[in-house]
Amino acid sequence: MNKLFSTFPKANVSDLPTPVARLTNLGARFNHDRLYVKKDNLSGPLYGGNKIRKLEFLLGEALAEGRKSIITYGAAGSNHALATAICCRQLGLNAISLLAPQQSTPHVKKNILRHFAAGANMILCTHYNEFPALTNKMVEEYTNRDGIEPYIIPAGGTNATGALGFVNAAFEMKTQLIPDVIYLPMGTGGTHAGLLVGLRLAGLKTRVESIRVTHPMFKTASHIRVLCDQICNKLKIDPVVDDSDIIIRDEFFGEDYGIATPESEEAVHIFKSCENLTLETTYTGKTMAALLHDLRSGKFDDQTVLYWNTLNSHDFSQEIADIDFHALPPDFHPYFES
Repeated sequence: MNKLFSTFPKANVSDLPTPVARLTNLGARFNHDRLYVKKDNLSGPLYGGNKIRKLEFLLGEALAEGRKSIITYGAAGSNHALATAICCRQLGLNAISLLAPQQSTPHVKKNILRHFAAGANMILCTHYNEFPALTNKMVEEYTNRDGIEPYIIPAGGTNATGALGFVNAAFEMKTQLIPDVIYLPMGTGGTHAGLLVGLRLAGLKTRVESIRVTHPMFKTASHIRVLCDQICNKLKIDPVVDDSDIIIRDEFFGEDYGIATPESEEAVHIFKSCENLTLETTYTGKTMAALLHDLRSGKFDDQTVLYWNTLNSHDFSQEIADIDFHALPPDFHPYFES
């Protein structure tokens, strides 16, 4: 780890660095031989994906403060809430997941079951606007039980502490490959902001194409700029990201969060058939759809292109094979009854 981060506590939940590999078959199909993937799907021993880098710092801070319980947020099938629950169990922390409804898909169902298997206190709200009141209730309950307030992690693990994981990731990547452009999904924006700060601190001019996968009302370019400045403040350095550095692509979002598009479904199929790597249609598939669109348009010329795979690839099918969904809190049953 770069000495810039040596003063920040870390939890032992990651397995870094993650490898970079050439996308040989995909490159041959699209006649571009400088395509690569950053395999953050392998970022942790128990669970992979981009959330592990954030949780390394967030849970490290929680442990350093003596917290015993963690509250976080997401949609019903949230990868972030699931990753948090798995890491909490690994570290002996209590996980409380406040979740909001989303469309039922096989991926969502699988995540719900694995979330339950991790032992989290899963609470399904009727809407995101219930989170504040329920948070207050959970803080009171767990403070009385633990003797100390729970540590609260925002949705997606996105704040200046969590984003440190991707500042560090930029330095890690620099030792492996220096791309002209990186493609990654943008949900709550922590990965995007942290990587931008890290790239500039590492002296790289790499462009980041951030592909929106959540509704524009949640995060805008101005939010990303504020977060970048907050990260720099945490690192005790002057701001390093300009407004012109922040690129957010909206055209691949589709109908709504969690709903596949024809382009994302095609991208998932092409990536699997070419490279035998699995994506899903909400985050990673929409990002790959953007990359394929730009490949077809001839946008890249002789540029080196890196696709940042943010999806966990650890298979936990056996862990959930024998779980009867009726054991879940009743509010989750409709996801399995339709």
